[in-house]
Amino acid sequence: MKRIFFISIIGLALFSGACSKKNNPAAEQYQKAEELYRQGDYARAKVAIDSIAKIDPRAFDEIRAGMQLMRRVDLSINERNLAYVDSLLPIRQAFQKDLLSKFKLQKDEKYQEEGNYVFKKDRNAGSVNRSCLRIQVTVDGQMQLMSVYSGATKLNHESVKVELPDGTFALTSVIPYDGANNYRFVNAGNTTEVVTYKGKQMRSVADLVYNSNGAKIKVSYEGKRPFSFIMDNNTREAISASYELALVMSEIKQLQREKAIATKTIEILKKQIADHEHDSLDKKS
Repeated sequence: MKRIFFISIIGLALFSGACSKKNNPAAEQYQKAEELYRQGDYARAKVAIDSIAKIDPRAFDEIRAGMQLMRRVDLSINERNLAYVDSLLPIRQAFQKDLLSKFKLQKDEKYQEEGNYVFKKDRNAGSVNRSCLRIQVTVDGQMQLMSVYSGATKLNHESVKVELPDGTFALTSVIPYDGANNYRFVNAGNTTEVVTYKGKQMRSVADLVYNSNGAKIKVSYEGKRPFSFIMDNNTREAISASYELALVMSEIKQLQREKAIATKTIEILKKQIADHEHDSLDKKS
């Protein structure tokens, strides 16, 4: 009788253990997260892992396992991102090389260390003796627009407006006179004014020109006196080509930054995963 009673107790204990495993919501949630990970559904896997501790804050084994699974998820995400960047980067670099063939590197040896890319066909490049818009791209991929005025009377202009026939317009930032980015001089009774707008200061103007689809563009210098002219095709082409070059240079820089981050993150995650597995083995032994 005692033996029968003892066997019954063992059976009850095993049954209870089986039930507790079967009815362990935290363990079930972990299994769900692992399945999502195997399916490559990393976003939902992350959400499932985060839910383990919410379901049962005392499920320490499952929470620890979830942390390791999260590292594996992050590793897979970064490996996928790195593969994408590695496939796209050479394509964009080839496009940049093709674009650069249409440009020349201008450098003032006295004042510049790196120089700027200038569209080869741009007849306005370097001009200060006639009113025009000049465009260049730095070796770092920043667009720079220069509004040049040459005339008998002063404008004291500080910004540029470009406008389409339908009234759509864009403005540069206002660049106050500083003798550097905004400078003026008089020679033989003729006034010359040059204002330089960099990056975001002129981006909206370049956007409008690039997307104008050949529509007539009115250029107005905003200053003490009104002054305007119609943009010629040479200037439109130079700005559009410079826009594309700056865009692809910026994209390549971003891809290279993402590659560096993903590579370093992968290195860190692999070490963390290996360290965790090593610690787990030590605890078991």
